[in-house]
Amino acid sequence: MLRNTSHSYGGIARALHWLCALAVIAALVFIELKGNFPKGDPLRSGLGYAHVQAGLIVLLLVLPRLAWRLGNPPPAIEPAPSPAMNLLAHAGHWALYALMLALPILGIAFIQANGREVALFGLALPAFMPNDPPLGKELKEIHELLGNVLLWLSILHAAAAVWHHRFLKDDTLTRLTGPMR
Repeated sequence: MLRNTSHSYGGIARALHWLCALAVIAALVFIELKGNFPKGDPLRSGLGYAHVQAGLIVLLLVLPRLAWRLGNPPPAIEPAPSPAMNLLAHAGHWALYALMLALPILGIAFIQANGREVALFGLALPAFMPNDPPLGKELKEIHELLGNVLLWLSILHAAAAVWHHRFLKDDTLTRLTGPMR
């Protein structure tokens, strides 16, 4: 089943969710590891490159994911959560979508504002930012701040899914994973 049903997410929604999750995790891991190496170290440069590639993959995945989400309503949670919990969940999901869109775009913008090219696996992206290093520095700071917000929101998202499964005993998690033992 490719489309969502009233009880579970379909194959496309599941695939897009987990591919986005893997790309976000990869981007976060690569950038955190990069800081462990001195400037000029080839491994540091390679991790920076891998971070950019993972971020661009997030951007490529989140656009069809959003389109799919808008055309395929999520299945209802059983038993139904309180209105307040439902509101928090929706706010959290849309914040994650916004961050998955904003972070790669900000990353592209600050790299280009620093006069460097951005390429996805060797294919150069069109430049949309002028060479403006002071602006690039400001954009990088915003990118890093929002990256930390994404990290903590992702942790909270995963913890909430486990909490729903283990303690509330609802089907929040199994709608996306299938039955769990």
